[in-house]
Amino acid sequence: MGLLSMIPVYKLKFNRRHNHHNGFNIMWMKVLFILATMAFLIFVPVVTGLAASPRRGSMPPLLFVDQEQHQQGNSKPQHHQEIPSTSDYGKRKNHPTAYDEDPPFKGPLSLSDAASPDLHRTRIRRYYLGVIDNNDDDGTNTRKNSMLLPKQKPQKLKVTASTEMILKTILDHLAYSDAPVDAKEVAESVEFYLRCGKRILGAAKRLAKTRNENSDGTDGGLKKVTLTVQDLCSGHGLTGLLFAACNPPRNRGQQSATPLVKATMIDRFEPQSHKILRDCITEVCPWIGGDNMVQFVPSTLEEFLKQQQSDDVKKSSRSNGESIVISTHACGSLTDFVVDYAVQSHAAAVAVMPCCYTGTDKGAPYGIRRALGVSMAADIRRSFFLQDHDYHVDFATIPKTITPMNRIIVAERRK
Repeated sequence: MGLLSMIPVYKLKFNRRHNHHNGFNIMWMKVLFILATMAFLIFVPVVTGLAASPRRGSMPPLLFVDQEQHQQGNSKPQHHQEIPSTSDYGKRKNHPTAYDEDPPFKGPLSLSDAASPDLHRTRIRRYYLGVIDNNDDDGTNTRKNSMLLPKQKPQKLKVTASTEMILKTILDHLAYSDAPVDAKEVAESVEFYLRCGKRILGAAKRLAKTRNENSDGTDGGLKKVTLTVQDLCSGHGLTGLLFAACNPPRNRGQQSATPLVKATMIDRFEPQSHKILRDCITEVCPWIGGDNMVQFVPSTLEEFLKQQQSDDVKKSSRSNGESIVISTHACGSLTDFVVDYAVQSHAAAVAVMPCCYTGTDKGAPYGIRRALGVSMAADIRRSFFLQDHDYHVDFATIPKTITPMNRIIVAERRK
């Protein structure tokens, strides 16, 4: 009754015969006043809030999930209705800046999703025939893949052939000739080239063209430019061979000519498989059979670095064009040596796919090693090293079906 006593009530005049109703009427007036005040306090904020709320078109899309699925805890409803939004913002697909830890295959050879990448370590011909060297419980081999093996030797390609046609013909010829190379290594080299080849070659072309323009003040084009791909720790050298084969010289001598792409493989010794692979690819891509188009240098990285730092080699490299350094699965600290060599030789671009990360994370902060793991910490350290030497650094990947160590460090020199 304390609240009721605070409400002012005006004096009313009643007839004497109605005085016994006076107290009752005053009480009802106070009650009605309180109800009207409460209704005002509740109704006005609600109306104001609705008026100030944003349009439904600018709100995030709402999903109406079936009540039965919600009660069952199904996190991926099968049937839902989405309210369209006025915003077109979304994940950028098939964009160079998109990073996918396990991308799909881009090349003609797509390995099956086996339990282990080691199951793909069978010769390319046997893989075409669908036989994988893993014995079942009954002692027989399982057919995991079936690709069409050419019935006759593939024909020579022209320099106008597309990259897709060149890669498909090379793979078919390797399988037809029963080349001594595993399906896993073929897919690794093909995907490595398709993920970063165009990018690093483009960076080298831009630097070479800019240097030609600065040297004589005119647009010299690319007709006299030579790009040398140095495949360090190359093994059989298939990756370097693909760089030379997939970039045939077109329109040589004309202003619109493409640069001449050569490949140099460096390893401690030249394996016998390299000559076989080189001859097989030359049969279908005859442009790599020219003078010094493809060469193998049996040497350690230290000796090769000393050779490249000699005065004669420096003059030769400056006149020929730009160099590109690549390496696939250089074990452990060898990747660091490759990166350091690329910086010292002022390579136009670098692409390395490391492996065997034990001990390579030294120098990375402890928190990064603990939070992101040894491999990512090591690659972050390498990325900062390249960035400190005027390289633009990015990551790319190949399918994990080929190898779990599938990250590629891609760097382009900008100065």
